Amino acid sequence: MDIATEHSITMDKLYTALNASLNGDSDTNTTKNNNPQDAKEAKEALRNATSEMAKMASFHLHRARENQGVVPKEGRPCLLPAVCALHYLSILQEECENDVFHPSLVGGIGGGSEGLSGVERRRKLNLMFYLGRAWLTGTF
Repeated sequence: MDIATEHSITMDKLYTALNASLNGDSDTNTTKNNNPQDAKEAKEALRNATSEMAKMASFHLHRARENQGVVPKEGRPCLLPAVCALHYLSILQEECENDVFHPSLVGGIGGGSEGLSGVERRRKLNLMFYLGRAWLTGTF
């Protein structure tokens, strides 16, 4: 059974969770056709599904890291994006409590340090790629 079915995630629940995130999470706030309880249930179902998926993704990425030695040298650059993925998953799980609509993951909705300029964003991405290279080579 797939994760969405297991957690009863439908497109309606996705839109309800998205609307609740965009409109704020207050109990007095209602979306177009949903009451606050529906929005809360939709966000919780999505969080649970996200948690399960993130745990599985982390497992596979860590396993790939453990087995990188058997990958031919020419193929190792293909593993570089794994560092960015692991970083994203750690933020998703630890800082955002598995909320895929959290402002820090969606690109700075609500300002703060996540409203990065183009130069800052490029610098941050470059750092992630350098970390990826260090992860692959074992040189820090």
